Amino acid sequence: MSNQPAPGAFLRPNRNWLVALVIVSLTIAMYAPGLHGPYLLDDIGNLKPLKSWVDGTLAWQGVVLDNRSGPGGRPLSMLTFLVNAWFDPALDTLAFKATNLAIHLACGGLALVLSLFVFQQVGIERRRGHWLATFVAVAWLWLPMHVSTVLYVIQRMAQLATLLTFATLVTYMAARRRMVHGSRASVAAVWIVVPILTLLATAAKETGVLALPLAAALEYMLFPDRARPRNIKIFFGLTVALPIFSALLFILFRPDWILGGYAARDFTLVQRLLTEPRVLWSYLQTTFFPVGPRMGLFHDNYPVSITLGTPISTLLSLIAWICVVGVAIMWRRRIPLFTLGVAGYLIAHALEAGPIGLELYFEHRNYGAALFALIAIVGLLRFIVTASIEKPRVRRVLLACGTTCLAIYGLGTWSQAEGWKDAQTFYSTQYGYNPDSPRLLSNLTGHALAAGDLEGALAYIAKGERAAPASEQATATIWRFVAYCTVNAKPAPEDMYGEFQARARGRITTYAMVGWELLAERISEGCKTVNGPRVALIALQWLDATPQPSVDQPVWRTRYNSGRIIAESGNLAVARDVIKRAWIDSGRNNGIGVILFQLDASLNDIAGCREVLAFLSRAEGGADRRLTLAIRTFREALENGAVGGDSK
Repeated sequence: MSNQPAPGAFLRPNRNWLVALVIVSLTIAMYAPGLHGPYLLDDIGNLKPLKSWVDGTLAWQGVVLDNRSGPGGRPLSMLTFLVNAWFDPALDTLAFKATNLAIHLACGGLALVLSLFVFQQVGIERRRGHWLATFVAVAWLWLPMHVSTVLYVIQRMAQLATLLTFATLVTYMAARRRMVHGSRASVAAVWIVVPILTLLATAAKETGVLALPLAAALEYMLFPDRARPRNIKIFFGLTVALPIFSALLFILFRPDWILGGYAARDFTLVQRLLTEPRVLWSYLQTTFFPVGPRMGLFHDNYPVSITLGTPISTLLSLIAWICVVGVAIMWRRRIPLFTLGVAGYLIAHALEAGPIGLELYFEHRNYGAALFALIAIVGLLRFIVTASIEKPRVRRVLLACGTTCLAIYGLGTWSQAEGWKDAQTFYSTQYGYNPDSPRLLSNLTGHALAAGDLEGALAYIAKGERAAPASEQATATIWRFVAYCTVNAKPAPEDMYGEFQARARGRITTYAMVGWELLAERISEGCKTVNGPRVALIALQWLDATPQPSVDQPVWRTRYNSGRIIAESGNLAVARDVIKRAWIDSGRNNGIGVILFQLDASLNDIAGCREVLAFLSRAEGGADRRLTLAIRTFREALENGAVGGDSK
C-alpha cells in the first residue's frame, strides 16, 4: 500500500478539476434559494454584539471573547462573524450565509481527501477508491439534512468545528502513512500540528475536542496493531485515554457537574440516556431517507423515553445499537470500513448525545458524523458485492443506484433550501413539518404580535400550551400577558391573573424567563393593558417558593425583571430591594448593576451607589464602551454631589 499515489494525484488531470467545478457549481445552485433568507431564532441574540461593534459601542474583544453560547465561548467562530461584519457593516444575511456555504464546500473537499486516504489504507484499488471517495464526498455535500446547518447562520460554529476536525484527521492520516518510512516530519506533525488543529476546532465549538478520539479510531481501525509505533501509543495515551480517565474521575467526585444541568430540564439523566439511542437512529433515517416530519428544524417536542419499554422503540433502539456495535467489532478485520464508520459516528456524537444535560435533538449535531455513516454504508455494500463487482451488469446497477442517490439528495437539498428563502416561507414550511413544536409556536406568536394580530397570537399560545409539558403552563399565561401588552388594545381578562396565581409554582423555566423579560420590556414601553404591580407580586411569591437555587439564571433574571416592573409603577424602594438581590444572586452582573445604581441614586442612597460603583469599576475600560461611559458618568455624579447633594 505504501507505493500508492497520494490522494492529491486524483485532482491533477484537467478533467477532474472540471468535475470538481461542476460539483461546486451545482452545490451553490442548490443552496442559492436560501442565501438571501433572514436571520432566524438564535442568530439574533448571538449576533447582536456585531451590531454594537458596528455602532462603535462594543470593542472587538466583546464580540470575540464574551460569547456565552458554550462554556468555551467559541471565540474562533465569533471571530469569523466579526470578519463578516468588517466587510459588510450592514450585516446583510447574504454575506453570512455565503460564508457558511463556502465552509460547507471546504468541508466537502476535506471529506474527499479523508475518504481517499481511508479507502487507500484498506487496500481499495486506486481508480475504484477515487470513485468511491468522490461519491462519499458529494453525497455528504448534498445531504438535505445539512441545509438547516448551512443556512442557519449561527450553526457556523458546528461547521467550523467540523472543518477543523476533518483537517485534523486528514493531517493525521497523511502523517501516519508517511511514518512507516521513518519520516521525522510526520512524527512532528502528529505531536504538534494535530493537537493545534484540535485546539482550533475546540475554539470553534466544544465538540472539536472529539477530533483526537476520531483520529484514534482511524489509527486502531485502519493500521495493523503489530506495526503500531510506540510514540503513537504514547500520543493517544496522553491525548485521549488520560483526558477521558481524568474526566470520569472528575465526574465521580463532582456528579453535580453533570446532574446540575438537569435542574432546568423536563427529563432526567437516565431518561436522556434512554432517549439518545432513538435520536441517533432518527439522525440516520433523516440522513439516508430525507423525507417526513424529521426534516424540519424544530424537534423540541421529541418524545422522551421514560423507561426501556416506554416507548417500546427505546428497547428496540438499544438492542439495535448493541447488535451494530457487536457486528462492527466482530467484523473489524473483514469490513474495517464498516467498523470505522460505526466507531466514528458514535464518537462524533459522544458529547452531545452523552450525559451532559443538553436538549435532546438538533440536526446540526449530525453534520460531521454523517460522513462516517456514509463510510460505514459504503464499506458494508462493498463487502456484500465484492464477489460480483467485476460483472458489468452489477457495476452498471451500482453506478445507476449511486447516480440516482446523488440526484435525489441534490433535488432534496434544493427543495429544502427553497424553504429558507424568506421568513414567511420558512415558518410555513416548518409548521408543515412539526405543527406542535412549542418553540415554533412561540416564534409564530411573535410574528402574529408583530402584525398586531392578537387573536392569532392567542391561538398559537393555546396550541403550544396543549403540546407543552406541565412545567410550561405558567409560561403560556405569561405569553398571554405579553400578547395583550404588545397589541395594547384591550385589557387582559381578569381571570388571567387568577390563572397565573394558580400556575406560578415549581421550576421557573428558560421559556418563562424569556417571556417574563419581554413582558417587563413591554410594560417599560408604556403598556397599560396589564396590571404590572399585580403580576410582579405573583412572580415574587413564585420566586420565593421555587425549589431552584437563587443563583440559577432563570431565577435571578426573573427577579430582576420583576424589579423593573415594580419600578415602572413608581415604587422605587421595593424595586431597589428586589433588583439588589438579583444583582447579588447574578454574581453582580454589570447590566443589573447599572440599573441598581440609578435606583440608589433616585433614593439618595450614597452608600449603595458607592458599593455598586466599586464593582462596576472593575469593568471600566473593557470591551463595553457604553458601560465605561456609564461608570465615568456615575463617578462624576458622586464626585460633583449630583447624587444626594453629597459634595465629596
